[in-house]
Amino acid sequence: MSYYKPDHVYDASLALNVPDDLWEIPDTLNCLGVNETMFFTQANIDAFVQQQDVVMENGCFEFEACPEPSKVPMGTELYSGGQVELPSSSPSSTHSSEETEATLRTDKELSIILKRFTSTINQFGILSQTLGTKIEDLNSRFDNMQHGLENMDRHLSSIEHRMESMEHRMDSLYQGMESLEAKFKTVNEYLLEVIRREQMVMRELGDLASRYHERDI
Repeated sequence: MSYYKPDHVYDASLALNVPDDLWEIPDTLNCLGVNETMFFTQANIDAFVQQQDVVMENGCFEFEACPEPSKVPMGTELYSGGQVELPSSSPSSTHSSEETEATLRTDKELSIILKRFTSTINQFGILSQTLGTKIEDLNSRFDNMQHGLENMDRHLSSIEHRMESMEHRMDSLYQGMESLEAKFKTVNEYLLEVIRREQMVMRELGDLASRYHERDI
């Protein structure tokens, strides 16, 4: 009689057409609470495998080397009538399905939150790009205004230089007018002197004429 073994040896034994003979339970199944002297039939093993497949399909299969005795029914409770009665998986299956649904709901909520967060980040990115574009436009306008002010400053500087040059010209013209005025004064004085001398000459000529007239008489 061969021992029932786990892992790949267990899979190979299941592939054989084993009759309904009794198989002796190995030490590795003591964690199920079954005594070493108990026996399984092929139908019991198939039922147990199907039960584990259902548990694994529900996504809550957890391997434990040997659970606590308080969590596993005793072998006397499992074994009755020459066959092993495996514990029902409906409570654990229901609990596992509830946990799976809760996990799915949590994952969905987290996915929705993540999508909203991603959308918010994208909106902030678009807003930052729009603000960046507007700031660049404002910077460009300020640069243009600065260039315009610089041009106005240069234009005002050129006007100031022209005004200074005109002021210098006005000063030189004023100086020329002063010199011309001085010359006019000199000419006027000279003309007045000429007029006085002419008057003196005319008086002298009148005196001479009167004298000659008196002599003739």
